[in-house]
Amino acid sequence: MSKRRKAYVPKSFESVDGNRLSANMYASMLQSKAWLSLNKGAMVLYTYMKLQYYGARNIQDHPNTDFVFNKAMATKVYPLYTNMSQFRKDRDLLIEYGFIEYVENGKNTRTKSIYRFSDKWQSIK
Repeated sequence: MSKRRKAYVPKSFESVDGNRLSANMYASMLQSKAWLSLNKGAMVLYTYMKLQYYGARNIQDHPNTDFVFNKAMATKVYPLYTNMSQFRKDRDLLIEYGFIEYVENGKNTRTKSIYRFSDKWQSIK
């Protein structure tokens, strides 16, 4: 029988409440050429997208690698943007450098856009 792992308890400088979700980031990504090519807004947006991914329920008829991040989340849930054109620029940078990809674009159907995290950033030299 294997030993049961203890749950990670955040340190005092990591969280106010130990029961909150975490959006872990790894040094290999943070030191990559792709990450360093992003602007600060795209870096922050990616972090909030990871938080949304870990906190969201599964999307019906989609694999659990997909997540939703729309205008309401960028402006109201996580008050990141007042200018939606900047949100689109930051999102497009994340797609261009291989951090996320579209699964479904809800623009024409007036539904939520669905994204998926990607590892294509690893091939950018």
